[in-house]
Amino acid sequence: MRRLAVLLLVGAAAAGCGGGRDARPPTGWQSVATPALPGTALFAGVSCVSRSFCVAVGSHLQKLVSHTLVERWDGTAWAVVPTSKPEDRRSNLTGVSCVTPSFCAAVGNHFTRGGSHGLIEVWNGRSWRVTPSSSPALTNVLSGVSCTSESFCVAVGTTRGGTPQTSIQVWRGHAWSTMRSPSHASSTSLTGVSCVSESFDGNRWRLERSPSTSAFSNLAGVACTSPDWCVAVGGHFHGQGSRTLVLRREGSWSLRPSPSRSFLSGFAAVSCVSPTACVTVGAQRAAAANRTLVAGWDGSAWTIADSPHPGGTSILASVSCTRGKSVVCFAVGSSGPVFGISGQPLVVRAAV
Repeated sequence: MRRLAVLLLVGAAAAGCGGGRDARPPTGWQSVATPALPGTALFAGVSCVSRSFCVAVGSHLQKLVSHTLVERWDGTAWAVVPTSKPEDRRSNLTGVSCVTPSFCAAVGNHFTRGGSHGLIEVWNGRSWRVTPSSSPALTNVLSGVSCTSESFCVAVGTTRGGTPQTSIQVWRGHAWSTMRSPSHASSTSLTGVSCVSESFDGNRWRLERSPSTSAFSNLAGVACTSPDWCVAVGGHFHGQGSRTLVLRREGSWSLRPSPSRSFLSGFAAVSCVSPTACVTVGAQRAAAANRTLVAGWDGSAWTIADSPHPGGTSILASVSCTRGKSVVCFAVGSSGPVFGISGQPLVVRAAV
């Protein structure tokens, strides 16, 4: 049986971008062209600091060897950015967080004969460089990262020793250090994290239990606008398939009504710029293939928005929204004849 749980860093606000309550989520989504790549490629994470600077990360499979993939949006087009060598081989990137055009942190995994090892790369405005992971585990997987400044980031994932357990690492501007985290089960993992504050008391994480709709539920993404207002998304499984799952934290976690058009659907990520403007993305089953799934929160209800579907199987794995004069969101994933085979990166964009 799988149970849901949330880890909260005591004294810190977990989450995304703050903003006023007058913001609204965008509804009109369109595809954005990306460079054509040989072989199979996909995006797993995206982070935007403005409508003219975003970074998307993922993997590019060439001759059965996985390479890290990074592309940058300059307000006009996406372009491939070289990553560190030789660590870009037999590796993938799963998450990214940018605070300015001159600082981003990306996490993922580097595969060796001894197993997988956490991979962390930092962008300085000119190039990517590998920063050593501090995990003592022989094998570990990093899934998500969140930065609030060039001197503070939190990366999360799973250590794979005898029993899988949570892995948390903190960046202090020069190196990564490991933080202990509580566990309530024999096998536990973390998939997402979001921070807005660098202050905390005593490096303590507190386990917050959350409601489940079934014995098999999972949370894949989280975003907060303050310490007392957060949204977590994922999916839950039932006798006929899977459904989207949305939890909200206002002092404590509660189950919220979640939109779904398919008996097989789930959310993978969420981004909020205010308590009245969130976007969550994922995939839903249609006929014999998966299609993109996008829903927006306007302060009172979640509404599914029409999103591009290039054909075959299309999924969205990550979303990032920014707010200037308007709310702009980029969502990324992959699209192809069959998931994982001859697929290409997918980017969709919306603005209010």
